[in-house]
Amino acid sequence: MSPRHPLNRLSLTALATGCLLGGAILAASPARAVPDGGAVVTAPPPPHPHGTLLSFSVSDEAQAKADTLSIHFSAKTEGTSPTTTQQQLNQLISSAMAVLKDQPDVKSTADSYSVGEEYGPHNKKSWVARQSLTLSGQNRDALLALAEKLQKLGLGIDDMQWTLNPETREKLEQQARLGALKKLRQQAEEDATALGQTLLGLERVHIGGRGPDGDFGPPPLGASPMMMMARSASAPPESTADMQTVRVTVSAQARLADREPPSP
Repeated sequence: MSPRHPLNRLSLTALATGCLLGGAILAASPARAVPDGGAVVTAPPPPHPHGTLLSFSVSDEAQAKADTLSIHFSAKTEGTSPTTTQQQLNQLISSAMAVLKDQPDVKSTADSYSVGEEYGPHNKKSWVARQSLTLSGQNRDALLALAEKLQKLGLGIDDMQWTLNPETREKLEQQARLGALKKLRQQAEEDATALGQTLLGLERVHIGGRGPDGDFGPPPLGASPMMMMARSASAPPESTADMQTVRVTVSAQARLADREPPSP
């Protein structure tokens, strides 16, 4: 009789069962030892590989007194023919430019020009020519004195507007931007704490433009041309600079994560 005995069906079944049990034991979660020598299988916490994203924005602003005054004028002439009307307008603008000559601190710009037929009272038709003129500078008294002279020539003031020069505006924007970025980090940390989480970092930081109060030009300060021209020539127009506000808004996404539980 051969010393090797063939495996019967029962033995094969037992062997397969043992292999399956062994595989199950190897695939199980790591065991944590306990004092009595046994083991307790612990399940790992659910993973959060990407954390929580919190989108938010903050703003900061800086202020300075306006330092540049712009005065917008309009010149208008009327006549029975387009040629005569244009000649009168050109002469008026030339006289205005002569007044502005040798004024290095004043920037003057002749803007839009138009000529066309218009109907007046009693359906009277005439040719009307118009052109706009803008003066700007930082010397308020000099500008207002020039405005008085132009009014005497027949030009009307449409409006006066205070703004910031580019250098001052850039400094204010930088100040407001740095302030907003500091607030951004502080706000993210405070929000994470309020949510019971930890701040991992900031993503997609976007520095936006000026807010509603960041427009460097306030609403027009002057009256209509007819009202301005009706003023006495001995009383030049007045305009006082006010405070200008520059606001910068910064938005970002803060990545948060659950706080780790305290060690036992």
